[in-house]
Amino acid sequence: MATTDPYATGKFTDNPYACKSDVLGNLVVALQGRLATRGLLLITPPSRCVCRHQIHELILTDELEAAPGSVVNQIAYLGFFEVSEGGVLLRGDEVRLEGRLLGTVAGFDETHMPNHLNIVIHTPELRTGVEPAALPGQRICFRMPNIKEDKQMTIEEKLKELQIELPTPTAPLAAYVPVVVAGGWAYTSGQIPMVNGKLAAQGKVGGPVDEAAGNAAARICAINCLAALKSALGSLDRIEQVVKVVGFVNSAAGFTSQPKVINGASELIVQVFGEAGKHARSAVGVAELPLDAACEVEMIVKLKELPK
Repeated sequence: MATTDPYATGKFTDNPYACKSDVLGNLVVALQGRLATRGLLLITPPSRCVCRHQIHELILTDELEAAPGSVVNQIAYLGFFEVSEGGVLLRGDEVRLEGRLLGTVAGFDETHMPNHLNIVIHTPELRTGVEPAALPGQRICFRMPNIKEDKQMTIEEKLKELQIELPTPTAPLAAYVPVVVAGGWAYTSGQIPMVNGKLAAQGKVGGPVDEAAGNAAARICAINCLAALKSALGSLDRIEQVVKVVGFVNSAAGFTSQPKVINGASELIVQVFGEAGKHARSAVGVAELPLDAACEVEMIVKLKELPK
């Protein structure tokens, strides 16, 4: 039977995709392992449709010749993700994990269909899902390069892209206010990893709380700082620069990886604000924190001048 595939017959000489919406999802499994002779056969069509709630596999390769119709051998397994916003995946799409660029889509392998697609991503740094600490729940985004370069995204739009919903700020636990605005600066009080009125991580890091959970808790602290700032400022777009972040880690005896824990806050801030989020920082180990919280984070930000 003669093929009617316009890609296979050469009917498409130029990329027909002028623009498209982003495909979004969340990791559900992190994988580890590398193979040098995997033998993935990438299908000729350079695009595939994916629907909400489908689960597909992410595989990395550093082979420069990886492309539709080629065989890919050298790979690292990243993980599986569940689609939260469906659409069309296209060869060349940028792939970002928690805002961090992983690489670009090289093509698709259908070995395991109809169960799931293998989405092969070309990357200059071949690492498994364990090595970049890919964790279930982390956000993944597929988008055409430069699709939003003409229009600078607002912080609200960036938060939506990262699937971050700012909570209602937690009421102060003692005699203080969540944010003080003075002389073009805003200073937050320390925020602990509260989610819906409950601590997401309680106890000492390096003890009952492992490093990865501490990192995730620091990220929640940063989100709570942003929620407090938005409540005080009206809009996070008033922030010109995140200047300083201070992180406190409720540390077990002998635990010395406080910087890796507070990276959870720092990476979130840079994902949201980009260059304006790059900040000075302290990461301090302490014996105790309020409510036995695993960590606490505070921020200092410089504000844009209001128009006169």
